[in-house]
Amino acid sequence: MVAFFVVCIQMLSACSVRPIQPAYAFITNQLSDSVSVIDLASQNVIKTLAIGDGKRPAGIATSKTGQQAFVSNPEGMDIAIIDLNTLEVTHHIPVGAGPVGIASNADGTRLYIADWYQNVISVLNTDTSKIVATIPVGKSPAGLIVDDSHHRLYVANRDDNSVMIINTQHYGVLKTIEVGTAPFGLVLSPDAKYLYSVNVRSSNVSVIDTQQAKVIDTITVGEWPYCAALSPNGQTLYVTNQDDSTISVIDTRSSSVIDTIEVGDSPEGIDVTQDGEYIYVANWGDGTVSIIKSSTHKVIATIATGKGTRAFGQFITKTP
Repeated sequence: MVAFFVVCIQMLSACSVRPIQPAYAFITNQLSDSVSVIDLASQNVIKTLAIGDGKRPAGIATSKTGQQAFVSNPEGMDIAIIDLNTLEVTHHIPVGAGPVGIASNADGTRLYIADWYQNVISVLNTDTSKIVATIPVGKSPAGLIVDDSHHRLYVANRDDNSVMIINTQHYGVLKTIEVGTAPFGLVLSPDAKYLYSVNVRSSNVSVIDTQQAKVIDTITVGEWPYCAALSPNGQTLYVTNQDDSTISVIDTRSSSVIDTIEVGDSPEGIDVTQDGEYIYVANWGDGTVSIIKSSTHKVIATIATGKGTRAFGQFITKTP
């Protein structure tokens, strides 16, 4: 009986549970030249990373492999690489004249960087730290979204009022779609069938059918909308409204605003945790992050970060 008990313990030890990887939110503070690292379990800032004086970090992207985060620095004209295991900036890579929008493919080997001033997308091989392609796009490219399953990159051209679809295999432009005025943030539905373009100056969201490559609906939101994020099931869209200091909550099945949530001053970046339980909102005006409980649409916590909190892009780590 004792021998049997010992064998059982040994079997349990051999089949030990794989440790859960910590989840973080990486919040760029543009006026503080820093990135605040929020631990999602404790909902506290556990570290502040110095990006470099005058770098002005803006955009953020995390790879689904959970190994790296990437920060765009418009004034520094480079990309900062963060090791997610050590939570340290490992190095900087020079890119273009004004990198702002940034997005990673699933495995983190390709980074797409929108250059606000040069009107191009730079494609960075993160293994070699070399630019492997440069793609001409519209005026003032901003938000980027990668669809790995269909080999596509979506680009919001702010001053052309358009969204471009680019093939990520040969880097050719497949289609240019007219949307609202001054598109900035983009978000793609989990099934990749719908793309949502947040249009700053027309205060609305264009709903794009990605198969037809055309706008099929337009949703009016608050004043000066900036970015958006989707629930994991794709049924709820959250849009930051800068001038209203609110979040518009949209039912994507009816394309209607079902609630409005007050947050901090001038919200910009927004992301949803992988389980869909919480929404994190970066508030530029008061240097905070608002945490919203998705089931109640209530702000449950406000976290101080830095000056000019922006977090433009996917800033919450997610696993495959």
